[in-house]
Amino acid sequence: MFLPGVKHILAVASGKGGVGKTTVTVNLALALAQTGAQVGVYDADLYGPNVPLMLGVRRKTSRKGMVPAVRAESQPYIRPLERYGLQVMSVGLVLGDAETVLPDPMFAGHIIRQTLQDTLWGTLDYLLVDFPPGSGEPQQTLVRTIGWSGAVIVTTPQDMALMDTRRSLGLFQAANVPIVGVVENMSYLLCPHCGEQIEVFDRTDRAWDAADSNVDLLGRVPMHLTISQRINARHPLVNGAHETPETAPFREIAHEIVRKYPR
Repeated sequence: MFLPGVKHILAVASGKGGVGKTTVTVNLALALAQTGAQVGVYDADLYGPNVPLMLGVRRKTSRKGMVPAVRAESQPYIRPLERYGLQVMSVGLVLGDAETVLPDPMFAGHIIRQTLQDTLWGTLDYLLVDFPPGSGEPQQTLVRTIGWSGAVIVTTPQDMALMDTRRSLGLFQAANVPIVGVVENMSYLLCPHCGEQIEVFDRTDRAWDAADSNVDLLGRVPMHLTISQRINARHPLVNGAHETPETAPFREIAHEIVRKYPR
């Protein structure tokens, strides 16, 4: 399935939770938009949609008539939210904060795929799809049924995260989805006093597990208090920010994506 008007559909995925994948997705989308591209973000996490919260959007109750459902093919009808210049859609935009979707696991992938297809995306250069962690459902359905341009894999330097990165790579490689590259998040600490780069995690001789898969390392995103503060303030780091040591990696990764996938 391809989406009319969307030039490049890029998955942003990780093998495990807790690596900051949504932080990378949102800030990377904003960095792409700052290159002059038209960008959308689709939150494919059915059970823990965090993209709206990171963008400062909350719902107390369901939006009636908009809760995702498995249904017959039809024309798109859901208008995405426009936030910070991005077109955004998520289950978190139609469900209340305390509500959740509890489908049969067999239908989880179909619900996410259908909602993606039912959204009126308009004309986009890039649509970033924030994948749930892991390699079950809805990941399997999405990988098999969407016309992907490529996948960006997010990891952290720890051994456990690196092993899970290989599983995530395998999911896309088995489906012949091109791997754009790997983003190493929380890669190092920038000292708030002197700006020195400090390696927080123990790096083994193996480096990162994706290295033997001929996958590019797109960039290393630092740990920085400002990133956390912006998340808590519901105001993404890259939005309106000047070039700083903590925003530079997102912009560099965005320019690399534009180089590989021109608008």
